[in-house]
Amino acid sequence: MAHHQITDELLDRLTLYALDLLDEEDAGEVGRHLDQGCAVCRREVAEIREIFARSLVGDLELHQPPPGLRRRVLAAVEAAPAVAQVWKRWDRSPATDLHVVRSGQGDWETVAPGVDARQLYVDHQRDSITMMVRMAPGASYAPHRHAGPEQCYVLEGDLFDGSQTFYAGDFQCAGVGSVHDVQSTRNGCLLLIVSSMHDQLLA
Repeated sequence: MAHHQITDELLDRLTLYALDLLDEEDAGEVGRHLDQGCAVCRREVAEIREIFARSLVGDLELHQPPPGLRRRVLAAVEAAPAVAQVWKRWDRSPATDLHVVRSGQGDWETVAPGVDARQLYVDHQRDSITMMVRMAPGASYAPHRHAGPEQCYVLEGDLFDGSQTFYAGDFQCAGVGSVHDVQSTRNGCLLLIVSSMHDQLLA
């Protein structure tokens, strides 16, 4: 599938590919994607390599990197603090006629202090993620720009979006390109959210 624009997640992946820091399986996947003719990704990889060559190599003599450098770089990436959008790492949901998630299924993953998310359904092809989000009393989530419509239904508690408060039974849909300011809760809340996997954090 050809891309029409570069997202933050895609840029990270292409940068690691351009610098030969992806493992064999992931590098093969990106390589096949480029071979299929995605002009946007090909151009981005070429630009990354050119910038890297100009800024780090210049007229200097090339040297073989120290043994184990790639392993140490990848280990440092894995040890970095969790990304505040854990759903960007979630796998595609099984392609079945009926996808069921029972009430006790799935792990809650930390998004931010006091904020956790649980995967319900992932559709990479349509850039859609359905998830449960729970926020502890006093918790907040960073401002972000929506890459696709974000639908939010409040199941329990209260949610303040910077201008108004939503309570159990309330629903809101934020359009493509819209921005949510800091969202917070006074008494805690449980939310059902359907959104793009490529929202951009603004803080």
